[in-house]
Amino acid sequence: MSPKEITKIDITNEVFKDPVEVMKQLSSHLDIKYTKVIQTYVMEDRRLNISLEHQGSSYFKGKVIWIGNKKDDTEGTIFCVDTKDELKRINPTAENSESIILDIKKDLLSIKTASKTKCSVCGKNIEIFDEVNGCPICEAKAHKEHLIDWVRMKHSCPVCKKSLNVSSTGVIYID
Repeated sequence: MSPKEITKIDITNEVFKDPVEVMKQLSSHLDIKYTKVIQTYVMEDRRLNISLEHQGSSYFKGKVIWIGNKKDDTEGTIFCVDTKDELKRINPTAENSESIILDIKKDLLSIKTASKTKCSVCGKNIEIFDEVNGCPICEAKAHKEHLIDWVRMKHSCPVCKKSLNVSSTGVIYID
């Protein structure tokens, strides 16, 4: 009896870290063609599929157009996905994703989503399509625009109340 061929690989840690690590995994297991443009990997053959699942049911599917890093230089990977109707950005984080599995046989990234964190400003769940930001002191998470607006108005973190400010480029910093 031959050993069972491994066809599914957990790449959750790589996705939470950065796109370079994701591309190393994809390149070592799939024959994908891409072009690197600064910090973004543009998929040339568009054969990598992505599926979002919640409690065993698939609710979103598409083809990966590009894989990149976050604009604010925080850890993590962003996927731009073509659903045929629109382009959507997916932002998997520890707050909204349980696992990310690469299925080699299906050329598929399967992301099990789960809202584990609420926005510290509005109280609603942080979902996989949301841009997230955090307090540089206590790391309280919030929807990016909500936290920026809060800090602009209150000049503090909504959780730890420490003094913060926002740069002209939208970066939150310790005041």
